[in-house]
Amino acid sequence: MAGAEETPAVPSGYHLYLQQSFFETRTDQSRVLRLRYVMPAIAEVPLGYGAVEADFPYLCASVAVPVLSANDETVVQVIISLADQETPFGEPAPEATQYFEAFRVEDGACIWEGF
Repeated sequence: MAGAEETPAVPSGYHLYLQQSFFETRTDQSRVLRLRYVMPAIAEVPLGYGAVEADFPYLCASVAVPVLSANDETVVQVIISLADQETPFGEPAPEATQYFEAFRVEDGACIWEGF
């Protein structure tokens, strides 16, 4: 996908890599950008959510917004996930530690939408 950086540097300083990025069309025809990252340190340290919390808005602003622009896309929501291991999309993975955040993008700015 144009604009998606494979291994962005994040505020937490932990290494992560992009597992998957895609545009999803929901049943109501609204579009969502999903950015799925793997951060092995989540399991190794283990890290609580607070250690990576700042990574989410950073990834939205520095990766999602440019992806939307590069692909000339408008979405209702950006969903970013961090997991300690690769997981199949949409399938239960109880052995994995995963964190998710959602944002809407208005005028090029990411606005957090807590789950």
